[in-house]
Amino acid sequence: MAVFHGQGFYPNDSEIVRILRNKLAGSTEDLGINSGHERRYFLTNLEYGHGEVINRQTPSEGSWMMTRPSRDIVDQSATWKSFTYYTAHNMRTPWFMEEYTLANAPLLALCVLYNSFRN
Repeated sequence: MAVFHGQGFYPNDSEIVRILRNKLAGSTEDLGINSGHERRYFLTNLEYGHGEVINRQTPSEGSWMMTRPSRDIVDQSATWKSFTYYTAHNMRTPWFMEEYTLANAPLLALCVLYNSFRN
């Protein structure tokens, strides 16, 4: 599957897993993608904070908090998680992020960022 920039990029779970596997194998596929409906797709390397917890704090002191239980996708080869952004003063914002990781590479993530007021 070719990755197209612009409108209409709505990958399903198996396409997301394929993109992650290709990236893990060394692909230089660019994912700075705007679906045309205020959704942004990007790849990132997750980092541990203190202990065994992924650090999701932002430079502005806000943080991403999980909003739904994680679920396995594509024959349990990957995991999907959903987050909401909270400000430093613990105020909920309309920003959401979905995070997809492979079971064998949990620190490489494909993320989808969107504002719920615009969708």
